[in-house]
Amino acid sequence: MAPKKNKGKEKVEDVSSSFSAKCSVEDNDVSLEIDLPPGARLLMDCEAAHLLQQFYDDNLDIFRKNQIEMTETFDSALQYANEGVQYTNIDYVNEVLGSLRDYGATDEEICMLGNTCPETFEEALALIPSLKEKIDWIGEVLETALANLGQLKITMV
Repeated sequence: MAPKKNKGKEKVEDVSSSFSAKCSVEDNDVSLEIDLPPGARLLMDCEAAHLLQQFYDDNLDIFRKNQIEMTETFDSALQYANEGVQYTNIDYVNEVLGSLRDYGATDEEICMLGNTCPETFEEALALIPSLKEKIDWIGEVLETALANLGQLKITMV
C-alpha cells in the first residue's frame, strides 16, 4: 500500500507489527492517540538519554574486547538524546512530575512537560492544551512543580 499524501486535515491510521498509532490533526487542535504495547511506557528525553548512556557505559568494555564498534545509528541516537536533555536528576524529575498524576495528569502530559520544560504555568498550558480542562484541580500543583523543576534545569549555552 503506497503512502498517501496528507495535508493535515485527514485522519491518518498506521498499524505496525506490535502497536498502532492514530493521529488526527485539526485547524487549531492537535490530538495524538498512541496505543503502546503491553508493559511499555513513554520516556522523557532525559530518561532515554540516560538509558542509552547506561547501555553504552555497561557494554563499552565488551565491545572493545570483541573489537565491535558501536553503530553510527547508536552514536547518532545517543548524541541526539543528549542534546535534548534539560534535566540530569531523573529521579527528582519523575518524583515532581509523577506527583501530577494524583491531580489528573496523564503519562502523555507528564512526558510532554518533561520534554518541553515550560518555564511558566501559562507556557505549559499553551504547549499542552489538554491541561486547560484540568486547571481547577491541577493549577497550583503544576505551578509548584514547574518552579521546582526550573531550579534543576540545565543552562544551555
